[in-house]
Parts: sequence; structure tokens; C-alpha cells
Amino acid sequence: MMGRNENAMGPFRISVGKTYDAPPERVFRAWTDPASAKAWLAMGGDASIDPRPGGLFYLGMPFENGTHPHYGRYLRVEAPRLLEFTWVSEHTRGKESVVTIEFTARGKQTELNLTHEGLPDEEMAGKHTVGWTHFLDTLVARLA
Repeated sequence: MMGRNENAMGPFRISVGKTYDAPPERVFRAWTDPASAKAWLAMGGDASIDPRPGGLFYLGMPFENGTHPHYGRYLRVEAPRLLEFTWVSEHTRGKESVVTIEFTARGKQTELNLTHEGLPDEEMAGKHTVGWTHFLDTLVARLA
């Protein structure tokens, strides 16, 4: 199975984090359950996910000017502590990037740390910081 393609990746990297009032198993499942991913990560748009190493995903996020496709493949799926996948979209300028999400139990809460590596430029790194921060905030309501 192929891992990350460092040659296809850009030089920028971002990190965002959030703490949830839910156990890691529940937070992890929000990312890997197809119905859940469709509801919050694809913003109710199209979602096809196969969360296993080598499995593919597609998210068609609806925006005012149509659908923004995002796709990639799962590199590591270690429930409930780690999820890593490639991420390709218009906002990676078609380049492959890699998202790594770590889920750490903190008492009855889960600390989530998301790192997105391989972004093509500073503008897109900024857009992804805003985007991922929005999605991590959206997940709070999903887990309530």
C-alpha cells in the first residue's frame, strides 16, 4: 500500500486543536461513520468514505457556487486514537496533502489535534486553518 507522496506535497503545514466533552471513541466515530461524516464534514452534501488503510473517501461540500469536491485515501486508521488521510481539493491546488488527527483522552473529555501538511502556499494554509477551525467547532454541536 502506498504511503504519503512527499514529492507531490507543498511546503506549508498547519495545526488546529479542540477539546470535546465526549470520549475518544465517540469523537473518532464522528469522523469515520459515513452518516456522521456526511452530516457535518460534507455539510450535508455527498459523502463516500471507506475508513480503513488504503480505503478512499470523497466529500462533496455544497457552497453557494456549487459543490467543492475533496477526496483522498486513508493512510492510518487506529481507533480511537489516530486517523491519517491524504487530502486533495481545489484549495490544495490539486496537490496531495496529508491530514493527521490525534484523539487523546483527558478524563471524560477528548483533546483533538489536527495537523495538515503539504499545503501549497501561505494563502491556502490560511484558508485551511479557517476551514478546519470551523469544522472542529461544528463538531461540538454534533457531539452534544
